[in-house]
Amino acid sequence: MPDPYVDYGRSLTAEGGVLICFKDYDARLRHGLWTLFAWWVPTGLEAWLLYYHSPLHQDWLNLSCFIVIAIVNVLIVMKPVEIHRTIEIRPDCMIIEGKDIFWSRFMDTGWPTFHPNEKGGQVLCGIYGTRFIQYVTIPRFDALDRAPEVFAAHLQDAMQQLWTRPI
Repeated sequence: MPDPYVDYGRSLTAEGGVLICFKDYDARLRHGLWTLFAWWVPTGLEAWLLYYHSPLHQDWLNLSCFIVIAIVNVLIVMKPVEIHRTIEIRPDCMIIEGKDIFWSRFMDTGWPTFHPNEKGGQVLCGIYGTRFIQYVTIPRFDALDRAPEVFAAHLQDAMQQLWTRPI
């Protein structure tokens, strides 16, 4: 039976928290530079081979081959880099990516909530101390993807269970 939670997970931690893992695209500059480098080097090598060592003697045919090669290389390197991000809800804090800690006692005006963004995903945001913060964005990968809604339900449930004071 196939797993209905593709690239998504929820588990308990040894520290008494709930860890939620989800897929995202890594849009950092280094991946853009790597993509450019990974396209330029093989395409340049192939252009050099076609220009100096091609068995074809018609320039238009060599140029056509080069254009096809350049397009194929673009298709190969343009696949977005996928990463898995994590958010952990503990009894006293929220930890994003294992390094950014937000203490629940500084969320005086309410817990973080989800709001839709222009790309169809959900943005977790709220007031932390005296600042409005966008903690994390949960992307929607296609029209049928409901990971942002499932993530929102699971995160709100974890906050409710771990941050609500007993009566």
